[in-house]
Amino acid sequence: MFKSLTPRWRGVVSSLTYTALVATAAALGYLTFRATQHPNGAENVEAAAESAAAPLIEFSGFSARREKSSDAERLNVTVRLRLTTRATIDCYIYIVARNEHVSPKLWVVWPAPAISAVTTGGHFRGSTPPTGEPIKLTSGWVRLNATLQHPVGQAPFDTVTLYVVGAKGEILLERPFPL
Repeated sequence: MFKSLTPRWRGVVSSLTYTALVATAAALGYLTFRATQHPNGAENVEAAAESAAAPLIEFSGFSARREKSSDAERLNVTVRLRLTTRATIDCYIYIVARNEHVSPKLWVVWPAPAISAVTTGGHFRGSTPPTGEPIKLTSGWVRLNATLQHPVGQAPFDTVTLYVVGAKGEILLERPFPL
């Protein structure tokens, strides 16, 4: 194809190709310089290293089922959890069911001893992680079954929030599920 052009046009095409190559090299050099001189570059590298060190938590198969009997009401929650990498994390699980559309606000926490991890308004605070349900997460699926007692005769819960908390109280996963 290049041979079919006249010598004059071959020179023009060669000049344009060379100019495009030089412009591309200059643009890449400029972008590289900007990336290395950016003031937040070191912080971003450290944050990326930290996030790469902490594996992500994946969930699947969430279900919530209300059960009623003549003297009790319950909400059964099931979810599967796992890590996205080949690692192991010892953590604590909390489930908070709430209805914020009624007055007073209605909420309950699972497991029951974890009530100290929730404010009087029904919001989670992870200051006491050992009160949650201890669980060891790996790259394999772990099924979690929880039964939350619902006050008899009250409006149903409208949201269930799953919390996975690390041993130091850091929240690794917070995921609300509408009901």
